[in-house]
Amino acid sequence: MLIKKISPLLAFFFLIYGCDSNSKIWTVFREEDLLEHPPAKRCADCHLDIYNQWKQSRHSVAWVSEGYKKATRNYSKTKCLSCHAPLEMSLNEKPQLREKHKKDGVNCVSCHFSSKDMSMHGPYDSFSPPHPSKEDKNFRKSIVCSSCHQQTYKQWKKASVSKTCQSCHMQPVKKGSLIQKFPFTYLHFPKEIYNHKFITGIAKENDIEVKAVKEDNLVKVILLNKGIPHNLPTADNGKPKFYVVVTTYENGKEKEKLQTIITEKYGMEYNKKKELDFYTFENYNSIKVEIFRKLSWEKKKKLIKSILIQF
Repeated sequence: MLIKKISPLLAFFFLIYGCDSNSKIWTVFREEDLLEHPPAKRCADCHLDIYNQWKQSRHSVAWVSEGYKKATRNYSKTKCLSCHAPLEMSLNEKPQLREKHKKDGVNCVSCHFSSKDMSMHGPYDSFSPPHPSKEDKNFRKSIVCSSCHQQTYKQWKKASVSKTCQSCHMQPVKKGSLIQKFPFTYLHFPKEIYNHKFITGIAKENDIEVKAVKEDNLVKVILLNKGIPHNLPTADNGKPKFYVVVTTYENGKEKEKLQTIITEKYGMEYNKKKELDFYTFENYNSIKVEIFRKLSWEKKKKLIKSILIQF
């Protein structure tokens, strides 16, 4: 009933003043604190669904995670602090460290607010009386991630693919309203809502091609990252690892287990072969190659691929 009463009034305002939320009439709804780097919880007043997604992301714990506190010796190492509580993003440039609400980690305004034009930026041209909004086409491109993920961004550019960071890590979860607050939720057509959990993907079995060559006392394993358009593993900071385990067999009997570790400094580049040498003095006629991944904050390795190769 209330909606029926308000709708004609809103329709009248739209008819007279249009959908420009910067028009004087709409500025009566302006909430100035939204332009002062508020905490993420403040954004939840309108964008509750997106906030709840973000709460489940690594971005939301970027400052408070135990692994990060340990790696920075309780924040005494300053090199990577600004990307774990950034003030605002700058394309291809490291952001400044935010001085308030640091426990929010990488929060909403870190990515969406620009003090250059005092407005929120995003992928849509949205009607938003509580704050100025601006459609920013960079939010549909990988470059928007380049402020903090500089090395990964460079690797992605080198891969020369059309797939963007958002294609894998922010796939739309549904179509609906960007706003849940009354009455503004009724002023928007449904749009694709991109996943703000920022999913950490895991390479699938078919993403990595494995071949092997037997040479006297040497097993040469050749890996090809053909599915992920950046290095495996990748990181600007942190220490993710890939473990390659080779087990040798002679007529089905296990002979020896060999292992090497691939770090982010020497990762598997996209579509470029990586050769690993394993030395053995046992006789063998088959091997099993297993590839595991362990992210910086994980305690256990995850098996990605296992393949048996006969010679």
